[in-house]
Amino acid sequence: MSIPVNPPSGFRDFLPEACARREFAVRVISEVYRSFGFEPISTSAVEDLAVLTGKGGGENEKLIFKILKRGEKLDAARAENGELSDLGLRFDLTLPLSRFYAKHQSQLPHPFKAFHIGPVWRAERAQKGRYREFYQCDADIIGSESPLCEVEVISAILTAFERMGFADATVHLNDRALVYAALAQAGVPEDKRGQACIALDKLDKMPRESVEAELLGLLGAEPVAALQKTLMAEASGAAADLSAYEAAGPQSYQRLAWIAKELAASGWTHVRVNPSLMRGLDYYTGPVFEFRHAKLSGSLGGGGRYDRLSEKFGGPAVPACGASIGFERLLLLLEESGAGAASTGPEFCVLVFDESLREKSLELARHLRAVGKTADLYPGTGKLKAQFKYADAKRAAHALIIGPDEAAAGMVKAKNLKTGEERLVKAEELVAGK
Repeated sequence: MSIPVNPPSGFRDFLPEACARREFAVRVISEVYRSFGFEPISTSAVEDLAVLTGKGGGENEKLIFKILKRGEKLDAARAENGELSDLGLRFDLTLPLSRFYAKHQSQLPHPFKAFHIGPVWRAERAQKGRYREFYQCDADIIGSESPLCEVEVISAILTAFERMGFADATVHLNDRALVYAALAQAGVPEDKRGQACIALDKLDKMPRESVEAELLGLLGAEPVAALQKTLMAEASGAAADLSAYEAAGPQSYQRLAWIAKELAASGWTHVRVNPSLMRGLDYYTGPVFEFRHAKLSGSLGGGGRYDRLSEKFGGPAVPACGASIGFERLLLLLEESGAGAASTGPEFCVLVFDESLREKSLELARHLRAVGKTADLYPGTGKLKAQFKYADAKRAAHALIIGPDEAAAGMVKAKNLKTGEERLVKAEELVAGK
């Protein structure tokens, strides 16, 4: 039986060009987050199961890649028909952040602005566009109730999109408290509000008529008629009539309107209040938001306020707001636009004319690297034709050759691999960028 060469289902290998694009995106996002005052943190890929079930268990249990106990503990668990696992791979970055903050908050500024970029793992069925291993790029503010937090988090992510060429990304805003107020005003019984939210969440995935039919079966005609004017209103922008929605929860709506106004004042014009937006029904406690792009059927990321998650770790409720970029979806846009891949090739590829001149080539590469140039030294010797083929495959901008004549004259032959132009230049001038 042969060993498979493909990665497991839901996991991927990345060729150099894809890696360069991913590194480009991470670099831009990190630079933007830092420019907004967010500080980098890092947490373990593995967490105790008690941490990973911190959002109430249920469906989250199915997401966890569990890790078996080891040695005697595993033997004892098997003998007692007990729990075989005690650890698991993180499936998001928010729960690890909450644990991190509970442990280290005395050493951190208050409020704390954090960013965290790294892989997460979800044990769900792999399908097109959905992977078992993928990256998240989170920005969070812990310790402040101010709606400035939402403005800062949203602005940081929109700035990252803009830097990568996607200034037309749209922000959809809603508020969990406002949703519940509208449900109560419509006469939806408390024990059916969760089901109603799940149905309303399908408005951007299913025909409106199908959602209405589901709600009618769940709630009856009168509540659905009321919801038509609030949570089912397809309203957007400052000119939209959201008066019925505002009347359901004036204070929550005014907070939402203030966030939208401040985003607009910062130059972000693609902002809309979307009453049907439902995110993290067991997670968020206030404003929620989602980023969308016309070229994607799903979201480009999202987040919201989660003021009670820290209670899991035994302390008081700490206000928090954060969001995550849909990194893998962002990469699809970058690939389509061709952005971020130009950095794959080195500036120079130094060829090795023959064994007698190998040291000269090595010295040239060393000097170029010392002044910050990217210089790929051909790893071996052989025919120059094969070495030029290597330089082309590496997408190098220039090939550099020191043959016997060049060595005697203290020169280097530089060939522009795009135009084919060749010139002789002194090694010192090449190192100096001339």
